[in-house]
Amino acid sequence: MTDPPRRHLANASSRNKKRKPESSECYISRLPDDMLRVIFCKLPIGMLLNDCRYACKSWRAILLDPDFGNLYLSLKEPSTLFLYMKDYTTLHWLEFQGEFCFFNPVTNFIKKYQFVNSCNGLLYLREYRSRNPYIEDLVMYILNPVTGEYMFVPPAEVGRDLETELGGLGFSPQTNEFKAIRIYKLGVKKDLQADVYTLGNGSWRTVGAAPDILEYCLFYHWGYMKAFVNGAFHWLLVSMDDDLDQIITFDFETEQFGSIELPEIVEFEGYEVLNLGVLGETIYFCGHDKIESEQSKEIWVMRQYGVVESWTKMFVIENRGGVRNPFIFRAIAVLNDGDIFLKWDKILVWYELETESYTTLGIEGRAIVHEPRFVSLKDDAKGDGPKVCRV
Repeated sequence: MTDPPRRHLANASSRNKKRKPESSECYISRLPDDMLRVIFCKLPIGMLLNDCRYACKSWRAILLDPDFGNLYLSLKEPSTLFLYMKDYTTLHWLEFQGEFCFFNPVTNFIKKYQFVNSCNGLLYLREYRSRNPYIEDLVMYILNPVTGEYMFVPPAEVGRDLETELGGLGFSPQTNEFKAIRIYKLGVKKDLQADVYTLGNGSWRTVGAAPDILEYCLFYHWGYMKAFVNGAFHWLLVSMDDDLDQIITFDFETEQFGSIELPEIVEFEGYEVLNLGVLGETIYFCGHDKIESEQSKEIWVMRQYGVVESWTKMFVIENRGGVRNPFIFRAIAVLNDGDIFLKWDKILVWYELETESYTTLGIEGRAIVHEPRFVSLKDDAKGDGPKVCRV
């Protein structure tokens, strides 16, 4: 695979974030706060959180101010900031600025964990287990990587055959509340049930039955078949029966399930749907024709959310980079300029649509889109919820 001379991997910071600041005053500290905010907005977030935040109390106050967060996000190019994990143990910021890719650590707080999803600046994680992960409830966490705060999600009151891959974190804009959902079965022959946890309320509550059709995809959702957008969580249902292929939704406002149909091309028995993602305020899925062009990957975008007729094939990515295993393909994000950040085989790749060229980042692992949230998790966890801890 040939790498174009761009997207160079760089560490924005190699300092220990707990190192005490030097006693001598820096000239930049004499600048007005408004000017400092403008300067900070031009820096990679890893440098802000690992270096600048610990330089002095006044800088820390600026960087943890939600007003600065709003300014930072307003100037940030969409979908250029990601969280990256390798071997279930290390969490990093992965940020693209121009020709450079900045790679900075996020302090670990548990030994091994897996991504569930990212939602409005909060990260939903689960404890990693290599054996029998579905026998009992896993330990779940909510983390704000910007503030370093995290909290445990309350466990189930009774033992359940819980499928956490069909759970996720969402947000209700009308009530300004974060909510988590989980799908489970009380027994082998029982129907699927759904519980909802409102962040800060302290316990889960049952919202009724979940669509039985979700049972077909219990073992196909390894973190790539789900997405939160437009106030709803989405699961891409892939089954052996082509008639069952569809997207199941859960609206966090109404707490009701629904569905979105896929385009007719998916009904072709030689077509395989690979994963689901978010582009702006709508969704996209990736797939390929296993019979005619299995090495060419397609990205379909729903141009108008909820309108089946608006599904459009926007991108076709040819395997011209010599990827050894073309079947392992995950589109992580489609950017506004048409570039695509993806995982192909075992590596992370930046694909430029205009030149049809690939840039390998030289790192292996999983990455998800993440929008920073400069609000304390204590403020998000309203009421008498679980204790909020700091990394």
